[in-house]
Amino acid sequence: MGLGWDADSRSIVVELLAVTDEEVDESVVLDDTEEGPDALRVFLSPVQARAFADRAERVVSAGRPPCPLCAEPLDAEGHVCVRLNGYHERSPVGD
Repeated sequence: MGLGWDADSRSIVVELLAVTDEEVDESVVLDDTEEGPDALRVFLSPVQARAFADRAERVVSAGRPPCPLCAEPLDAEGHVCVRLNGYHERSPVGD
């Protein structure tokens, strides 16, 4: 994953590469050739990037409620608490 600034388009560039076991030559990715791993490149204006960052912060901060015993996030399906050595499943969130 890469993050950069494109001065020509005055855009923030977010680049994601497919996971591969092979070493990736940076020039293949930068030159946008057919060789190399699949890639996604997104260009955002500074205003769009700020809106994305603000939204991401709200989503992450909303989070999931913590377990009162171990402080790990509670899942909607239930929670195996490490403080109980995994023997007792905690009830789902909201019950």
